[in-house]
Amino acid sequence: MKISLESLRPVELSDRARFDVELAKNASQSCEACFPNIFMYREPYGIEFAEIAGRLVVLERATRTIHYPIGEKTDPELLYNISKAFADAGLTDGGIYDVPEWFLDDYPDCDRFFELEYDEGAIDYLFSVEKVASFTGPKLRKKHNLVKQFQANWPYAEVRKITPENIHIASKLASDLNSRLEQCEFLDEEALALRSAWSNFEELGLSGIILFAEPDYPAGLSVYSVLPQSDTVDIHFEKADHAVKGASQTLTWQLAVVLQREKAKFMNREQDMNEETLRHAKRSLDPERFFKRYFLRNIQ
Repeated sequence: MKISLESLRPVELSDRARFDVELAKNASQSCEACFPNIFMYREPYGIEFAEIAGRLVVLERATRTIHYPIGEKTDPELLYNISKAFADAGLTDGGIYDVPEWFLDDYPDCDRFFELEYDEGAIDYLFSVEKVASFTGPKLRKKHNLVKQFQANWPYAEVRKITPENIHIASKLASDLNSRLEQCEFLDEEALALRSAWSNFEELGLSGIILFAEPDYPAGLSVYSVLPQSDTVDIHFEKADHAVKGASQTLTWQLAVVLQREKAKFMNREQDMNEETLRHAKRSLDPERFFKRYFLRNIQ
C-alpha cells in the first residue's frame, strides 16, 4: 500500500470537530487521545497530523514519533506501512507512541512487524470520581483529614468555575505557582501549553475551577475536558499553593464533587513520568485503574 504524506500539516483550532469525530470511533481513556492536549502542546512538541487511510496520524517532530492512528482500528500491517512512510521521509525513527493495551490483545502476532517497549512512567492514572468525592477507602480518608484542616483554617473558602471574567486570575495563579518551582524544560513546555489553554479556553471545550482560601486569595486551580464518547475527563492542569495546608487535597476533592454533578465516572490524572514525588502523590489517591500505553518500533 502506497502511503502519501502530502496532507501533513500543523494542527489548527479549526480541526477540533474533525478530531472529535475520529476520536469517537474508537473511544479511548488515554490523555494523548484528546484534542485539547494535541493542540495545546503543538508548539513545544511540533505537532502536525496527516489524513491516511481514513485515519488521523499525529506526528511529534520534537520526539520524532507518531501516535497510534486516531479513528478506526489500525491493524499491524497498515500501522507498519504508515510508520515506515514517516521513517522513510526522515521524520521519525520508526517509533509509534500511545499504542493501547488492547492492540496487543487483538493482534498477538504484531511482533512480526514491531519491537515492543514499555515505560511504567508513561501509564495514565484513572480515578473513580465517586470514590474521591466521598473519600471512600482508607487512603482517601487520610485526605479527608487534611480537607477538614483546610476548612477549619479557611472558613470563607469557596470554589468558583473558571469563566471569561476570572480566567486572568487562573492564568496568574498558574504562573505564580510555577515560578516557585525549580525551572526545567517541562515547565517551559507547560508554560506554552497553558498560554494556549487560556487563549482558547472555550474553543477547546475546556472547563475548570479555582479554589479560593479567601475571597481574594486563590489557592489552587484545575483545568479539564471530557474525552470524546467517554465517561472520563482528562485533568490537563492542576496546581495548588502548598503553603496552604490541605489546599491540594481540597482542590482535588472539590473537582470530584463538580465532576460527579456533571455525570463523569473517571478522572484521568495523566502520567507520573517516573518522578517519584509525583508517583507517590498519584498513588496516594488510590487509583481505580491504569491506562497502559506501549511504544512500538519498526523491525527493519
